[in-house]
Amino acid sequence: MKHFLLVEDEKILAKNIAFFLEREGYKVDIEYDGEAGLIAYNTHAYDLILLDWTLPKKDGLEVCKTIRKESNIPIIMITAKGEIYDKIIGLELGADDYIVKPFDQREMLARIHALLRRNENGNNEKSNDQWLEYEGLKLDREKLLILYNHQNIELTANEYKLMEILMKKPQNVYSREFLYEEVWGGLLGYNERTVDVTISRLRKKLMELSGKKFFHAVRGLGYRLGGN
Repeated sequence: MKHFLLVEDEKILAKNIAFFLEREGYKVDIEYDGEAGLIAYNTHAYDLILLDWTLPKKDGLEVCKTIRKESNIPIIMITAKGEIYDKIIGLELGADDYIVKPFDQREMLARIHALLRRNENGNNEKSNDQWLEYEGLKLDREKLLILYNHQNIELTANEYKLMEILMKKPQNVYSREFLYEEVWGGLLGYNERTVDVTISRLRKKLMELSGKKFFHAVRGLGYRLGGN
């Protein structure tokens, strides 16, 4: 049984979400503030975290940033903030998805399923297909790691999927629309900044790992991994 952590300070909403997900066959732990959420995260092994944006003691962004320093666990931000700038901040700090209040519980469930599938697909590759390689970069398709000169960095589910697409054919140019559909599955409602922010996060990780610039923006078209 998949085990989720829900950190949400609106108690009625939290209990309604937990009740719905438990009916769908998931186990859900609820915490009502950011500090308690981090304690629960450090105490138990979870498969996914649903994290409210505004929380007492530590806000959701701070909690997300702390978790991302050590784990690639799938994180969905729950927020009442509709502005795209706020959503971008969440993605920059490592959230995999976001959902804006008020939301339909079936939409939330669809996003959870999509994110779990992406994460599990990354972890369930056959061992003989474990590696993708390009100019010293190695993508570990079992552990969701990117390696360079024996150093490695963990990837989130969305970062992994982007790297897999681009490393398979590094000279190909992929449009933002294509990458969005392949990685996010159309659930968010297309916004090119969603792709840009995740690419930016990956570019920073690869620069820290290798000292090299691998991602290249092609004006008016999209992105490719290889070339100058």
